[in-house]
Amino acid sequence: MAFHGVLTAVLTGRLFVLSVLPDWGPAGRAGPGVRLRAQAEHLRTVATDDGRGRILYRNGLPVRTGSDPLFGSVGLPDRWPDPDRPVPEQGRSGLQHRFDRVLASRRAGHVGLLEDAGGRPQGLLYRLAPEPGLDVRTTLDPAWQRVAEAALSEHGVAEGAVVVLDVSTGEALAVASRSRDGGITAVRTYTPGSVFKLVTAAAALESFRFRGGTRFVCRGEADIPGVRMRCWRVHGVQTLAEALADSCDAVFAGVGVRVGRPGFEEMGRRLHLAEPQVQTGFGGRVLAEAEGGRVFAGGGDDNGRMANTAIGQQDVRLSPLVAANLARTIAAGGRWRPVRLALGAERGGRTLAVFPGGDDERVVSPYTAAWLADAMRQAVASSAGTAHALAGLPVASAVKTGTAERPDGRVNAWIAGFAPATAPRIAFCAMVAGERSARAHRQVFGLTSDLLRACARFDPASAAGGVGVTGAAGIIGAAGAARVGELGRDARINPLPSSGIDSMMVRGWRRGKRLPKE
Repeated sequence: MAFHGVLTAVLTGRLFVLSVLPDWGPAGRAGPGVRLRAQAEHLRTVATDDGRGRILYRNGLPVRTGSDPLFGSVGLPDRWPDPDRPVPEQGRSGLQHRFDRVLASRRAGHVGLLEDAGGRPQGLLYRLAPEPGLDVRTTLDPAWQRVAEAALSEHGVAEGAVVVLDVSTGEALAVASRSRDGGITAVRTYTPGSVFKLVTAAAALESFRFRGGTRFVCRGEADIPGVRMRCWRVHGVQTLAEALADSCDAVFAGVGVRVGRPGFEEMGRRLHLAEPQVQTGFGGRVLAEAEGGRVFAGGGDDNGRMANTAIGQQDVRLSPLVAANLARTIAAGGRWRPVRLALGAERGGRTLAVFPGGDDERVVSPYTAAWLADAMRQAVASSAGTAHALAGLPVASAVKTGTAERPDGRVNAWIAGFAPATAPRIAFCAMVAGERSARAHRQVFGLTSDLLRACARFDPASAAGGVGVTGAAGIIGAAGAARVGELGRDARINPLPSSGIDSMMVRGWRRGKRLPKE
Protein backbone atom coordinates (compact mmCIF):
# COMPACT_ATOMS: atom_id res chain seq x y z
CA MET A 1 0.00 0.00 0.00
CA ALA A 2 2.86 2.36 0.81
CA PHE A 3 4.47 1.58 -2.56
CA HIS A 4 1.26 2.23 -4.45
CA GLY A 5 0.71 5.45 -2.52
CA VAL A 6 4.18 6.77 -3.38
CA LEU A 7 3.82 5.77 -7.08
CA THR A 8 0.45 7.46 -7.35
CA ALA A 9 1.82 10.67 -5.80
CA VAL A 10 4.82 10.73 -8.18
CA LEU A 11 2.71 10.21 -11.31
CA THR A 12 0.13 12.77 -10.19
CA GLY A 13 2.89 15.30 -9.54
CA ARG A 14 4.43 14.64 -12.92
CA LEU A 15 1.10 15.09 -14.67
CA PHE A 16 0.59 18.37 -12.81
CA VAL A 17 4.03 19.65 -13.82
CA LEU A 18 3.54 18.70 -17.50
CA SER A 19 0.17 20.42 -17.54
CA VAL A 20 1.48 23.64 -16.02
CA LEU A 21 4.94 23.64 -17.64
CA PRO A 22 4.62 21.65 -20.91
CA ASP A 23 8.12 22.62 -22.11
CA TRP A 24 9.71 21.20 -18.93
CA GLY A 25 11.25 17.76 -18.94
CA PRO A 26 12.90 15.53 -21.61
CA ALA A 27 9.97 15.75 -24.07
CA GLY A 28 9.98 19.53 -23.93
CA ARG A 29 13.70 19.65 -24.59
CA ALA A 30 13.48 17.45 -27.71
CA GLY A 31 14.11 20.46 -29.91
CA PRO A 32 13.69 24.22 -30.19
CA GLY A 33 10.05 25.21 -30.41
CA VAL A 34 8.75 21.65 -30.13
CA ARG A 35 6.14 21.20 -27.40
CA LEU A 36 4.51 18.10 -26.06
CA ARG A 37 0.75 18.31 -26.71
CA ALA A 38 -1.42 16.06 -24.63
CA GLN A 39 -4.61 17.52 -26.09
CA ALA A 40 -4.81 16.09 -29.64
CA GLU A 41 -7.97 18.07 -30.32
CA HIS A 42 -5.89 21.24 -30.48
CA LEU A 43 -3.98 19.97 -33.52
CA ARG A 44 -5.84 20.78 -36.76
CA THR A 45 -4.65 19.50 -40.14
CA VAL A 46 -5.50 21.36 -43.34
CA ALA A 47 -5.14 19.97 -46.88
CA THR A 48 -3.27 22.58 -48.89
CA ASP A 49 -2.81 20.72 -52.19
CA ASP A 50 -4.67 17.67 -53.48
CA GLY A 51 -1.60 16.88 -55.58
CA ARG A 52 -3.71 15.97 -58.61
CA GLY A 53 -1.97 16.24 -61.96
CA ARG A 54 -3.05 18.84 -64.50
CA ILE A 55 -4.45 18.58 -68.00
CA LEU A 56 -2.23 20.60 -70.31
CA TYR A 57 -2.53 22.10 -73.76
CA ARG A 58 -0.04 20.98 -76.38
CA ASN A 59 2.28 23.88 -75.47
CA GLY A 60 2.33 22.96 -71.78
CA LEU A 61 -0.08 25.60 -70.47
CA PRO A 62 -2.62 24.22 -67.98
CA VAL A 63 -6.24 24.01 -69.05
CA ARG A 64 -8.57 26.40 -67.27
CA THR A 65 -10.85 24.44 -64.96
CA GLY A 66 -14.46 24.30 -66.13
CA SER A 67 -13.71 25.86 -69.53
CA ASP A 68 -15.25 22.98 -71.50
CA PRO A 69 -16.95 19.68 -70.61
CA LEU A 70 -14.32 17.83 -72.65
CA PHE A 71 -11.79 18.33 -69.86
CA GLY A 72 -14.18 16.94 -67.27
CA SER A 73 -14.84 17.41 -63.59
CA VAL A 74 -13.54 16.00 -60.30
CA GLY A 75 -15.81 14.88 -57.46
CA LEU A 76 -16.25 12.48 -54.58
CA PRO A 77 -15.17 8.88 -55.18
CA ASP A 78 -17.55 6.00 -55.72
CA ARG A 79 -16.13 4.19 -52.69
CA TRP A 80 -14.30 5.63 -49.69
CA PRO A 81 -12.15 4.70 -47.90
CA ASP A 82 -10.50 2.94 -50.78
CA PRO A 83 -7.14 1.26 -50.13
CA ASP A 84 -6.18 1.86 -53.77
CA ARG A 85 -7.08 5.57 -53.65
CA PRO A 86 -5.08 7.50 -51.04
CA VAL A 87 -6.76 10.81 -51.90
CA PRO A 88 -10.57 11.27 -51.60
CA GLU A 89 -11.25 12.54 -55.11
CA GLN A 90 -12.08 11.03 -58.49
CA GLY A 91 -12.40 12.17 -62.09
CA ARG A 92 -16.09 12.12 -62.89
CA SER A 93 -16.25 12.93 -66.62
CA GLY A 94 -14.26 13.78 -69.73
CA LEU A 95 -10.48 13.52 -69.71
CA GLN A 96 -10.44 13.77 -65.91
CA HIS A 97 -12.36 10.49 -65.77
CA ARG A 98 -10.41 8.67 -68.48
CA PHE A 99 -7.01 9.56 -67.03
CA ASP A 100 -8.02 9.48 -63.37
CA ARG A 101 -5.39 6.89 -62.40
CA VAL A 102 -2.68 8.92 -64.13
CA LEU A 103 -3.72 12.26 -62.65
CA ALA A 104 -4.53 11.06 -59.12
CA SER A 105 -1.92 11.94 -56.48
CA ARG A 106 -0.28 9.42 -54.17
CA ARG A 107 -0.59 11.72 -51.18
CA ALA A 108 -2.15 15.13 -50.66
CA GLY A 109 -0.24 18.02 -49.12
CA HIS A 110 -1.09 18.99 -45.52
CA VAL A 111 -0.07 21.46 -42.83
CA GLY A 112 -0.59 20.99 -39.08
CA LEU A 113 -1.90 24.04 -37.23
CA LEU A 114 -1.82 24.40 -33.46
CA GLU A 115 -4.83 26.01 -31.77
CA ASP A 116 -5.49 26.99 -28.19
CA ALA A 117 -8.58 26.07 -26.23
CA GLY A 118 -10.46 28.99 -27.80
CA GLY A 119 -9.69 27.81 -31.36
CA ARG A 120 -7.16 30.59 -32.01
CA PRO A 121 -4.17 29.51 -34.16
CA GLN A 122 -0.89 29.41 -32.30
CA GLY A 123 1.44 28.60 -35.17
CA LEU A 124 2.47 26.02 -37.75
CA LEU A 125 3.52 22.69 -36.29
CA TYR A 126 4.43 20.72 -39.43
CA ARG A 127 4.15 20.69 -43.24
CA LEU A 128 3.70 17.56 -45.38
CA ALA A 129 4.53 17.93 -49.10
CA PRO A 130 2.24 16.15 -51.60
CA GLU A 131 3.23 13.28 -53.84
CA PRO A 132 1.64 14.59 -57.05
CA GLY A 133 0.15 12.65 -59.92
CA LEU A 134 1.27 13.01 -63.51
CA ASP A 135 0.22 15.75 -65.90
CA VAL A 136 -1.53 14.77 -69.16
CA ARG A 137 -0.54 16.78 -72.23
CA THR A 138 -3.25 16.97 -74.90
CA THR A 139 -3.05 17.82 -78.60
CA LEU A 140 -5.31 20.85 -78.17
CA ASP A 141 -3.97 24.24 -79.17
CA PRO A 142 -4.92 26.98 -76.67
CA ALA A 143 -5.42 29.60 -79.39
CA TRP A 144 -7.72 27.38 -81.48
CA GLN A 145 -9.59 26.22 -78.40
CA ARG A 146 -10.23 29.80 -77.30
CA VAL A 147 -11.49 30.70 -80.78
CA ALA A 148 -13.88 27.74 -80.78
CA GLU A 149 -15.22 28.39 -77.29
CA ALA A 150 -15.57 32.13 -77.91
CA ALA A 151 -17.44 31.53 -81.20
CA LEU A 152 -19.99 29.26 -79.52
CA SER A 153 -20.52 31.81 -76.78
CA GLU A 154 -20.64 34.87 -79.02
CA HIS A 155 -23.20 33.40 -81.40
CA GLY A 156 -25.43 32.27 -78.56
CA VAL A 157 -25.31 28.55 -79.34
CA ALA A 158 -27.30 26.58 -76.75
CA GLU A 159 -26.38 23.16 -78.12
CA GLY A 160 -23.63 22.74 -80.65
CA ALA A 161 -19.96 22.03 -81.21
CA VAL A 162 -16.84 23.15 -83.05
CA VAL A 163 -14.07 20.67 -83.89
CA VAL A 164 -10.77 21.59 -85.59
CA LEU A 165 -8.28 18.90 -86.68
CA ASP A 166 -4.77 19.01 -88.10
CA VAL A 167 -4.98 17.49 -91.58
CA SER A 168 -1.44 16.09 -91.66
CA THR A 169 -1.41 14.44 -88.21
CA GLY A 170 -5.06 13.84 -87.34
CA GLU A 171 -4.56 15.61 -84.02
CA ALA A 172 -7.39 17.62 -82.49
CA LEU A 173 -6.57 21.33 -82.25
CA ALA A 174 -9.91 22.36 -80.75
CA VAL A 175 -12.91 20.45 -79.39
CA ALA A 176 -15.50 22.83 -77.95
CA SER A 177 -19.06 21.98 -76.93
CA ARG A 178 -22.21 23.63 -75.66
CA SER A 179 -25.15 21.56 -74.47
CA ARG A 180 -28.31 21.96 -72.49
CA ASP A 181 -27.34 19.18 -70.06
CA GLY A 182 -23.58 19.74 -69.71
CA GLY A 183 -22.58 16.87 -72.01
CA ILE A 184 -19.85 16.77 -74.63
CA THR A 185 -21.79 17.66 -77.79
CA ALA A 186 -18.74 17.25 -80.01
CA VAL A 187 -18.75 13.46 -79.56
CA ARG A 188 -22.51 12.90 -79.42
CA THR A 189 -24.32 11.64 -82.51
CA TYR A 190 -26.97 13.64 -84.35
CA THR A 191 -28.80 13.39 -87.66
CA PRO A 192 -26.30 14.92 -90.13
CA GLY A 193 -28.50 15.78 -93.11
CA SER A 194 -26.68 16.52 -96.35
CA VAL A 195 -23.20 16.23 -94.85
CA PHE A 196 -23.78 12.49 -95.32
CA LYS A 197 -23.97 13.07 -99.09
CA LEU A 198 -20.17 12.92 -99.00
CA VAL A 199 -20.50 9.26 -97.97
CA THR A 200 -23.19 8.64 -100.60
CA ALA A 201 -21.04 10.17 -103.33
CA ALA A 202 -18.00 8.16 -102.21
CA ALA A 203 -20.06 4.95 -102.32
CA ALA A 204 -21.36 5.87 -105.79
CA LEU A 205 -17.83 6.35 -107.15
CA GLU A 206 -16.11 3.51 -105.30
CA SER A 207 -18.80 1.00 -106.36
CA PHE A 208 -18.51 2.19 -110.00
CA ARG A 209 -22.24 2.83 -110.12
CA PHE A 210 -21.62 6.36 -111.38
CA ARG A 211 -18.88 8.52 -112.81
CA GLY A 212 -18.05 11.97 -111.58
CA GLY A 213 -19.28 13.54 -114.80
CA THR A 214 -22.59 11.66 -114.96
CA ARG A 215 -25.37 14.13 -115.73
CA PHE A 216 -28.76 14.29 -114.06
CA VAL A 217 -31.91 16.35 -114.36
CA CYS A 218 -33.57 17.75 -111.23
CA ARG A 219 -37.18 18.73 -111.81
CA GLY A 220 -37.84 19.50 -108.16
CA GLU A 221 -38.74 16.01 -106.99
CA ALA A 222 -37.22 12.54 -107.00
CA ASP A 223 -38.25 10.32 -109.93
CA ILE A 224 -38.25 7.06 -107.95
CA PRO A 225 -41.11 4.52 -107.82
CA GLY A 226 -42.77 4.53 -104.41
CA VAL A 227 -40.84 7.58 -103.16
CA ARG A 228 -42.26 11.06 -102.70
CA MET A 229 -39.36 13.40 -102.06
CA ARG A 230 -39.22 17.01 -103.19
CA CYS A 231 -35.98 18.92 -103.57
CA TRP A 232 -35.59 22.36 -102.07
CA ARG A 233 -34.89 23.81 -105.54
CA VAL A 234 -35.44 22.89 -109.18
CA HIS A 235 -31.79 22.51 -110.21
CA GLY A 236 -32.20 21.48 -113.84
CA VAL A 237 -29.35 19.70 -115.65
CA GLN A 238 -26.27 19.06 -113.49
CA THR A 239 -23.39 16.65 -113.00
CA LEU A 240 -22.92 14.58 -109.86
CA ALA A 241 -20.26 17.04 -108.64
CA GLU A 242 -22.61 19.97 -109.17
CA ALA A 243 -25.40 18.07 -107.42
CA LEU A 244 -23.12 17.66 -104.40
CA ALA A 245 -22.11 21.32 -104.40
CA ASP A 246 -25.76 22.38 -104.82
CA SER A 247 -26.94 19.72 -102.33
CA CYS A 248 -29.63 18.35 -104.63
CA ASP A 249 -31.89 15.94 -102.76
CA ALA A 250 -33.58 14.59 -105.87
CA VAL A 251 -30.32 13.49 -107.49
CA PHE A 252 -28.87 11.93 -104.35
CA ALA A 253 -32.07 10.09 -103.55
CA GLY A 254 -31.77 8.34 -106.92
CA VAL A 255 -28.06 7.71 -106.38
CA GLY A 256 -28.81 6.14 -103.00
CA VAL A 257 -31.32 3.73 -104.48
CA ARG A 258 -28.73 2.62 -107.05
CA VAL A 259 -25.97 2.28 -104.45
CA GLY A 260 -28.21 0.14 -102.26
CA ARG A 261 -27.79 -1.06 -98.72
CA PRO A 262 -24.63 -3.13 -99.38
CA GLY A 263 -22.92 -0.07 -100.86
CA PHE A 264 -23.80 2.11 -97.86
CA GLU A 265 -22.73 -0.58 -95.41
CA GLU A 266 -19.41 -1.12 -97.16
CA MET A 267 -18.61 2.58 -97.27
CA GLY A 268 -19.67 2.99 -93.63
CA ARG A 269 -17.30 0.16 -92.69
CA ARG A 270 -14.41 1.66 -94.64
CA LEU A 271 -14.92 5.11 -93.11
CA HIS A 272 -15.37 3.62 -89.61
CA LEU A 273 -18.67 5.47 -89.19
CA ALA A 274 -19.88 3.07 -86.49
CA GLU A 275 -16.81 3.84 -84.36
CA PRO A 276 -16.24 6.87 -82.09
CA GLN A 277 -13.02 7.54 -84.08
CA VAL A 278 -11.01 8.71 -81.08
CA GLN A 279 -7.58 7.52 -80.04
CA THR A 280 -7.40 4.44 -77.82
CA GLY A 281 -5.02 3.82 -74.93
CA PHE A 282 -4.82 2.00 -71.59
CA GLY A 283 -7.24 -0.56 -72.89
CA GLY A 284 -9.99 1.85 -73.88
CA ARG A 285 -10.96 5.03 -75.69
CA VAL A 286 -9.31 8.26 -74.64
CA LEU A 287 -12.79 9.75 -74.25
CA ALA A 288 -15.34 7.39 -72.73
CA GLU A 289 -18.28 9.62 -73.75
CA ALA A 290 -17.48 9.39 -77.47
CA GLU A 291 -20.30 7.72 -79.41
CA GLY A 292 -20.12 5.70 -82.58
CA GLY A 293 -22.35 6.68 -85.48
CA ARG A 294 -24.60 4.52 -87.60
CA VAL A 295 -26.03 4.22 -91.09
CA PHE A 296 -28.93 1.82 -90.48
CA ALA A 297 -30.78 0.99 -87.28
CA GLY A 298 -32.94 -1.84 -88.62
CA GLY A 299 -33.53 -4.13 -91.54
CA GLY A 300 -34.96 -3.31 -94.92
CA ASP A 301 -33.66 -2.04 -98.23
CA ASP A 302 -36.72 -0.46 -99.81
CA ASN A 303 -36.41 2.58 -102.03
CA GLY A 304 -37.70 4.99 -99.39
CA ARG A 305 -35.12 3.90 -96.81
CA MET A 306 -32.28 4.14 -99.34
CA ALA A 307 -33.43 7.58 -100.55
CA ASN A 308 -33.65 8.98 -97.01
CA THR A 309 -30.30 7.43 -96.06
CA ALA A 310 -28.64 8.99 -99.10
CA ILE A 311 -29.48 12.51 -97.88
CA GLY A 312 -28.49 11.78 -94.26
CA GLN A 313 -31.94 11.37 -92.73
CA GLN A 314 -33.88 8.48 -91.12
CA ASP A 315 -31.43 6.24 -89.18
CA VAL A 316 -28.18 8.04 -90.04
CA ARG A 317 -26.24 9.48 -87.09
CA LEU A 318 -22.82 11.16 -86.92
CA SER A 319 -20.98 13.15 -84.30
CA PRO A 320 -19.31 16.50 -85.09
CA LEU A 321 -15.93 14.89 -84.40
CA VAL A 322 -16.63 12.11 -86.92
CA ALA A 323 -17.85 14.66 -89.48
CA ALA A 324 -14.65 16.68 -89.02
CA ASN A 325 -12.59 13.51 -89.45
CA LEU A 326 -14.53 12.69 -92.62
CA ALA A 327 -13.50 16.08 -94.02
CA ARG A 328 -9.92 15.46 -92.87
CA THR A 329 -9.88 12.09 -94.64
CA ILE A 330 -10.92 13.76 -97.90
CA ALA A 331 -8.33 16.52 -97.46
CA ALA A 332 -5.65 13.89 -96.73
CA GLY A 333 -6.25 12.17 -100.08
CA GLY A 334 -8.46 9.36 -98.78
CA ARG A 335 -6.32 8.24 -95.83
CA TRP A 336 -8.14 7.82 -92.50
CA ARG A 337 -6.87 7.67 -88.94
CA PRO A 338 -8.53 8.08 -85.53
CA VAL A 339 -8.47 11.51 -83.94
CA ARG A 340 -5.63 11.90 -81.47
CA LEU A 341 -6.45 13.81 -78.27
CA ALA A 342 -3.64 12.96 -75.84
CA LEU A 343 0.12 13.13 -76.40
CA GLY A 344 1.50 11.69 -73.17
CA ALA A 345 1.97 11.85 -69.40
CA GLU A 346 4.70 13.91 -67.78
CA ARG A 347 5.96 15.37 -64.53
CA GLY A 348 7.78 18.67 -64.33
CA GLY A 349 8.00 18.89 -68.12
CA ARG A 350 9.68 15.49 -68.42
CA THR A 351 7.75 12.97 -70.53
CA LEU A 352 7.24 9.67 -68.73
CA ALA A 353 4.75 7.99 -71.08
CA VAL A 354 3.66 8.53 -74.68
CA PHE A 355 0.12 7.83 -75.83
CA PRO A 356 0.45 6.64 -79.45
CA GLY A 357 -1.98 7.72 -82.14
CA GLY A 358 -3.79 5.32 -84.44
CA ASP A 359 -2.61 3.78 -87.67
CA ASP A 360 -3.02 5.46 -91.03
CA GLU A 361 -5.34 3.59 -93.39
CA ARG A 362 -6.36 3.96 -97.03
CA VAL A 363 -10.20 4.03 -97.10
CA VAL A 364 -11.04 5.58 -100.48
CA SER A 365 -9.03 5.95 -103.66
CA PRO A 366 -7.04 9.13 -104.34
CA TYR A 367 -9.34 9.84 -107.28
CA THR A 368 -12.49 9.68 -105.13
CA ALA A 369 -10.91 11.88 -102.46
CA ALA A 370 -9.80 14.45 -105.04
CA TRP A 371 -13.22 14.42 -106.70
CA LEU A 372 -14.99 14.99 -103.35
CA ALA A 373 -12.56 17.77 -102.45
CA ASP A 374 -13.22 19.54 -105.74
CA ALA A 375 -17.00 19.28 -105.29
CA MET A 376 -16.62 20.76 -101.81
CA ARG A 377 -14.65 23.65 -103.29
CA GLN A 378 -17.46 24.23 -105.76
CA ALA A 379 -19.93 24.50 -102.87
CA VAL A 380 -18.09 27.70 -101.87
CA ALA A 381 -16.78 29.04 -105.16
CA SER A 382 -19.86 28.51 -107.33
CA SER A 383 -22.63 31.08 -107.01
CA ALA A 384 -25.09 28.17 -106.94
CA GLY A 385 -23.20 26.41 -104.12
CA THR A 386 -24.90 26.11 -100.76
CA ALA A 387 -21.88 27.65 -98.99
CA HIS A 388 -21.19 30.50 -101.43
CA ALA A 389 -21.67 32.96 -98.57
CA LEU A 390 -18.19 31.89 -97.35
CA ALA A 391 -16.49 32.87 -100.62
CA GLY A 392 -15.58 36.40 -99.51
CA LEU A 393 -13.68 35.38 -96.37
CA PRO A 394 -9.88 35.80 -96.14
CA VAL A 395 -9.19 32.06 -96.47
CA ALA A 396 -10.68 29.91 -99.23
CA SER A 397 -12.44 26.84 -97.88
CA ALA A 398 -14.01 23.64 -99.21
CA VAL A 399 -17.10 22.52 -97.32
CA LYS A 400 -20.27 20.47 -97.33
CA THR A 401 -23.35 21.91 -95.68
CA GLY A 402 -26.18 19.97 -94.13
CA THR A 403 -29.58 20.57 -92.60
CA ALA A 404 -31.28 17.70 -90.80
CA GLU A 405 -34.98 17.96 -90.03
CA ARG A 406 -36.11 16.79 -86.60
CA PRO A 407 -39.51 15.51 -85.47
CA ASP A 408 -39.98 18.59 -83.26
CA GLY A 409 -39.85 20.94 -86.27
CA ARG A 410 -36.37 22.19 -85.49
CA VAL A 411 -33.17 21.40 -87.39
CA ASN A 412 -29.54 20.46 -86.96
CA ALA A 413 -27.33 22.71 -89.10
CA TRP A 414 -23.89 21.47 -90.13
CA ILE A 415 -20.83 22.70 -92.03
CA ALA A 416 -17.89 20.30 -92.41
CA GLY A 417 -14.85 21.04 -94.53
CA PHE A 418 -11.21 22.02 -94.71
CA ALA A 419 -9.06 25.10 -95.32
CA PRO A 420 -7.21 26.45 -97.20
CA ALA A 421 -9.05 24.95 -100.13
CA THR A 422 -6.01 24.11 -102.26
CA ALA A 423 -3.44 23.21 -99.60
CA PRO A 424 -5.46 22.03 -96.59
CA ARG A 425 -3.99 22.46 -93.14
CA ILE A 426 -7.07 22.19 -90.94
CA ALA A 427 -10.30 20.23 -91.19
CA PHE A 428 -13.29 21.35 -89.17
CA CYS A 429 -16.92 20.86 -88.34
CA ALA A 430 -19.39 23.38 -86.92
CA MET A 431 -22.78 22.11 -85.77
CA VAL A 432 -25.84 23.70 -84.15
CA ALA A 433 -28.58 21.39 -82.88
CA GLY A 434 -32.24 21.89 -82.09
CA GLU A 435 -32.87 25.42 -83.36
CA ARG A 436 -35.30 26.99 -85.79
CA SER A 437 -34.00 26.78 -89.35
CA ALA A 438 -33.09 30.44 -89.93
CA ARG A 439 -31.39 30.84 -86.55
CA ALA A 440 -29.49 27.55 -86.85
CA HIS A 441 -28.14 28.52 -90.27
CA ARG A 442 -27.03 31.95 -89.14
CA GLN A 443 -25.27 30.48 -86.14
CA VAL A 444 -23.45 27.74 -88.04
CA PHE A 445 -22.30 30.19 -90.73
CA GLY A 446 -21.14 32.54 -87.99
CA LEU A 447 -19.12 29.76 -86.33
CA THR A 448 -17.49 28.82 -89.63
CA SER A 449 -16.73 32.44 -90.44
CA ASP A 450 -14.93 32.86 -87.11
CA LEU A 451 -12.86 29.72 -87.76
CA LEU A 452 -11.76 30.88 -91.21
CA ARG A 453 -10.88 34.36 -89.98
CA ALA A 454 -8.82 32.78 -87.20
CA CYS A 455 -7.07 30.61 -89.80
CA ALA A 456 -6.02 33.78 -91.62
CA ARG A 457 -4.65 35.27 -88.38
CA PHE A 458 -2.78 32.14 -87.30
CA ASP A 459 -1.38 31.41 -90.78
CA PRO A 460 -1.19 34.60 -92.86
CA ALA A 461 0.18 32.67 -95.83
CA SER A 462 -3.13 30.79 -96.11
CA ALA A 463 -4.99 34.06 -96.72
CA ALA A 464 -3.08 34.62 -99.97
CA GLY A 465 -5.10 31.89 -101.65
CA GLY A 466 -8.49 33.33 -100.80
CA VAL A 467 -11.05 32.80 -103.52
CA GLY A 468 -13.85 35.30 -103.80
CA VAL A 469 -16.73 35.45 -106.21
CA THR A 470 -14.40 36.10 -109.14
CA GLY A 471 -12.24 33.08 -108.29
CA ALA A 472 -14.83 30.46 -109.26
CA ALA A 473 -13.34 29.79 -112.69
CA GLY A 474 -9.98 29.01 -111.15
CA ILE A 475 -11.44 26.20 -109.10
CA ILE A 476 -14.28 24.69 -111.10
CA GLY A 477 -12.79 25.31 -114.52
CA ALA A 478 -14.15 27.08 -117.57
CA ALA A 479 -17.02 24.64 -118.09
CA GLY A 480 -18.08 24.92 -114.49
CA ALA A 481 -17.89 28.71 -114.57
CA ALA A 482 -20.03 28.79 -117.70
CA ARG A 483 -22.51 26.48 -116.06
CA VAL A 484 -22.87 28.93 -113.13
CA GLY A 485 -24.48 31.43 -115.45
CA GLU A 486 -26.62 28.72 -117.04
CA LEU A 487 -27.81 27.50 -113.68
CA GLY A 488 -28.60 31.05 -112.65
CA ARG A 489 -31.15 31.18 -115.48
CA ASP A 490 -32.61 27.68 -115.10
CA ALA A 491 -32.59 27.10 -111.34
CA ARG A 492 -35.45 28.38 -109.26
CA ILE A 493 -36.85 27.89 -105.79
CA ASN A 494 -39.20 24.91 -105.67
CA PRO A 495 -42.72 26.19 -104.86
CA LEU A 496 -43.67 22.76 -103.47
CA PRO A 497 -42.94 21.96 -99.80
CA SER A 498 -39.67 20.12 -99.32
CA SER A 499 -39.33 16.79 -97.54
CA GLY A 500 -35.70 17.52 -96.69
CA ILE A 501 -34.61 21.15 -96.39
CA ASP A 502 -30.95 21.25 -97.34
CA SER A 503 -30.58 24.82 -98.49
CA MET A 504 -27.99 26.84 -96.63
CA MET A 505 -28.66 30.04 -98.58
CA VAL A 506 -28.96 32.26 -95.54
CA ARG A 507 -30.93 35.43 -96.00
CA GLY A 508 -29.37 38.48 -94.45
CA TRP A 509 -25.87 36.98 -94.40
CA ARG A 510 -23.17 39.53 -95.04
CA ARG A 511 -19.65 38.37 -95.63
CA GLY A 512 -18.04 41.55 -94.37
CA LYS A 513 -19.62 41.68 -90.93
CA ARG A 514 -20.82 39.46 -88.16
CA LEU A 515 -24.33 38.18 -87.99
CA PRO A 516 -26.77 39.89 -85.64
CA LYS A 517 -27.95 37.82 -82.69
CA GLU A 518 -31.60 37.02 -82.21
